[in-house]
Amino acid sequence: MSGPSIDRLLIELERAPRWEVARFDAGHPFSGRVAVLPSAFNPPTVAHLELLALARNVPGVVSTAAMLSTRNVDKGLHGASLPHRIGMLLAVAERGEHHAVLGANAARIADQGEALRRRYPGVPFDFVAGFDTLVRLFDPRYYENMAAELAGFFAHHRVIATNRGEAHTGTVRDFIESTPAARDYRERVLVHSLAEHPASLSSTQAREAAARGKEHPAVPAEVAEYIRRHRLYRDR
Repeated sequence: MSGPSIDRLLIELERAPRWEVARFDAGHPFSGRVAVLPSAFNPPTVAHLELLALARNVPGVVSTAAMLSTRNVDKGLHGASLPHRIGMLLAVAERGEHHAVLGANAARIADQGEALRRRYPGVPFDFVAGFDTLVRLFDPRYYENMAAELAGFFAHHRVIATNRGEAHTGTVRDFIESTPAARDYRERVLVHSLAEHPASLSSTQAREAAARGKEHPAVPAEVAEYIRRHRLYRDR
């Protein structure tokens, strides 16, 4: 997809009067269960790719999608522009990684689920979530009526939860069992283990290295090349 087309779709997402999803890659239409990884992808990392690979091996999952969240419940936009983030995701997808590239104008997973159901009726979607994202999903601060919204969400979606950083799979399971809202849906939360090395990698590490004009093993080669070519994360 060309730069102007990416810009146009992102502008349409920003101006949409309700939660919406756009697709940026030219892959086949979705068929069967899709595991979606929502993230800021600032930039996409090896950890993101490993999460998508893990999700492809979850029973029932047919395909995967990386979904750029254009809004964040806790943080404003910083770092790479949204078009560049889509560009980096497409650069990775075009090397043969088998994932779709989506964008959503919703920050909360519950709203992203609503947008996906409306855009792709009849397609079942799972959500891939690291520990921090899982905690936010069950945090009442982000809801007006958490019980009702979670009931609506889990009626349609599963969550594939993984370890991340210092939060190992035992931490993830303990959180689910000790948090009443999460415990109610433990049959819909599938806990899987991500290898220790990719689980420790972060976009922050990659941004800090790029600011010094260095590459970091946290990012795949295609992303490193994209960052270098466009001089991302560096003072101009």
